[in-house]
Amino acid sequence: MDKPKRESIIPSYQEVIEEVNSAFVSNNALSALYVNCSKLNNIEKHFGKKVYMDILKKIHVVLNNLKGKQIRIDDIIVSTEVASDEYIIFLSKKRVDLEFSPTGLENLCERITEYLNDSISPITFQYLRGRPKIVVGYAVIIHNPLIRDERLMNKLIEDAKLMSTYQDFKRLMRNKEKLQELILKESIRTFFHPIVDLTNNSVIGYEALTRGPAETEYEHPYILFDVAEDTDLLFELDQLCRKKALENAKGILPGLKLFVNCLPSAVLDPKFRDTYLRDCLRDLDLNPSTIVLEVTERQAIEQYDLFMEAAQYYADMGFAIAVDDTGAGYSSLETVVELKPQYIKLDISIVREIDKNILKQELIKAIVGLSKQMRSTVIAEGVETVGELNTLKEIGIKFGQGFLFAKPGPPFPDINL
Repeated sequence: MDKPKRESIIPSYQEVIEEVNSAFVSNNALSALYVNCSKLNNIEKHFGKKVYMDILKKIHVVLNNLKGKQIRIDDIIVSTEVASDEYIIFLSKKRVDLEFSPTGLENLCERITEYLNDSISPITFQYLRGRPKIVVGYAVIIHNPLIRDERLMNKLIEDAKLMSTYQDFKRLMRNKEKLQELILKESIRTFFHPIVDLTNNSVIGYEALTRGPAETEYEHPYILFDVAEDTDLLFELDQLCRKKALENAKGILPGLKLFVNCLPSAVLDPKFRDTYLRDCLRDLDLNPSTIVLEVTERQAIEQYDLFMEAAQYYADMGFAIAVDDTGAGYSSLETVVELKPQYIKLDISIVREIDKNILKQELIKAIVGLSKQMRSTVIAEGVETVGELNTLKEIGIKFGQGFLFAKPGPPFPDINL
């Protein structure tokens, strides 16, 4: 019986080296693209080998789909080694037209980079919460009978890899310039998302959410903050988001909570401390007891000492603290207990389809049990279906947030239920 075809599996370079060398000699030259997906390996660190290997298989399919679209059918795609996340595309036919001059190759790289990031993003989004940052470089080698083919091929691959590093640097600097301009012009928008008491569908507060300029890639918050982290502008963006969240929340009804996302390093910001902060809140007619400072679980764990300093400092001023994205895979529940936030916000990944998943239900039951011992309030994020809502209520979750109630909007959107 014939073995099943493995058309979606990309071979390693060593498996097809003779075919590549033959194309090199017959063409008297060879062009190569180096596709670097290594920034995806954080997925393996946080979610494990199985998830990561499944993603690599899907990436192989995306790469093979380049053929006949972005590259020629008989171009050769290989991984640098078995189970690698770095790939080489050998442009096998002789390129004599202007399209494959160095400028043409650079344009081809840019097209393939955009295509791969757009195609792989849906595969990795739930794990990265941002762009996959695939980088492509290029190089050309001319055959030289005085030098071993193997040495020339190694040089081709090294040059293409080096060019991918250069292309990544150019991308980084372009993003930095665009984000600096956005911050200086304060070109962000604040939306508000209601948090609902599940027992009677009343609004207990709003989370202030940031969006970049409409109809740009920065309109999506995950991309906006991902680029800020990449370009070392996270503190500056966070400072602007806090400022706009407070300014745009002026007029919030008495008794409602305002959840404001911030970094633990906000405690170091002179514009968010002491007299300056008190004066700002007074001018905006906001009371510290109204405001809940929301920090993601990952940031709280990675900057534990700073988080604890911030929590104590702002608690003394009358603010409450929330830990966001709880259960997203960053830490143990024991660590969340040590942080002792007033609010625990469940990550959307464990709320999604909870009505169909017993293990997720048990995890949330454990979090609810711990929250009672800490006297913390649990809020379920990402509630989208009536089935999810009913299951959360059965487990004992009293507060929720999600599209089932309302989409984020200007101050202050009504809920649907």
